[in-house]
Amino acid sequence: MSVTNLVRYQSMISRLSYLTTRSLLNIESINCDARRHAGHAHWQNIAKTKSANDQMKGRVIGKLATKIVTAIRQNGNVTDPQYNAVLRATLEECRRNNMPKETIDRSIKRAIAQKDNTKQALFEFVGPGRVFCLIEVMTDNQKRTLNYLNKNAAKIGIPEVAKGGQIAEFFDQRGYACIEKANVTEDKATELAIEINAEEVVESLDDDGVREVWKFLGPPAFYGQMKVNLTQRGYNVTSDGSEFLPKVTVPLNERDKAVLKQIIAMFEDLEQVEGVHTNAA
Repeated sequence: MSVTNLVRYQSMISRLSYLTTRSLLNIESINCDARRHAGHAHWQNIAKTKSANDQMKGRVIGKLATKIVTAIRQNGNVTDPQYNAVLRATLEECRRNNMPKETIDRSIKRAIAQKDNTKQALFEFVGPGRVFCLIEVMTDNQKRTLNYLNKNAAKIGIPEVAKGGQIAEFFDQRGYACIEKANVTEDKATELAIEINAEEVVESLDDDGVREVWKFLGPPAFYGQMKVNLTQRGYNVTSDGSEFLPKVTVPLNERDKAVLKQIIAMFEDLEQVEGVHTNAA
């Protein structure tokens, strides 16, 4: 990292507000109280597990709904999968995740009904451990969305969410598509990157944080086409999308990691939010 960027980074830290110790402790104590009073009945444990699974499934369905809208909006508003390869690949992913047909139809209608001025917007805040955080949304009214985000942020002690600007400069937005690393050599992965017009390919962990994959990177809106190109060559794309890669990372202790995870989950559950990106190591 250059001296100039380092100075800018430190300056950003001092200028932007961050999560107070008191607010973080409040979040942590709430969780502790919830665990302490959860009870030990078997049916309660089952209910908690089911609730957690339902929440996870809900987030997956929500992200897929957004991908349907993006596949239509960024490919000439074509809603027929026969003539929109990106949409076709997205719908196949929806079926693998048992996304209800009515939800798929509703997402397609939402893409058609969206106003022409609906576009991506970024909002930002400084999280636990002074980590930089970006909130990616699709909106036609940034002021209204900012108020909505701040209303929810206040519930968990985040002092302020701001319109994206200074923090965003510390990230690069890239599109990505991943395939399992097993049985694919580095030479083969490099060859595939050239064939599908990816800008580069790197070793990485999948979105689940466990599976080792080759991650193909390209322009932000190109991930759908990379997925199509890989699928046509017989590869199973384990995950794809758009992400913001940090130019510098910040290490967090275990407590701050746990709090950050809760904050991200809260924002990702909100309508309009497409993703939350951080520079946490």
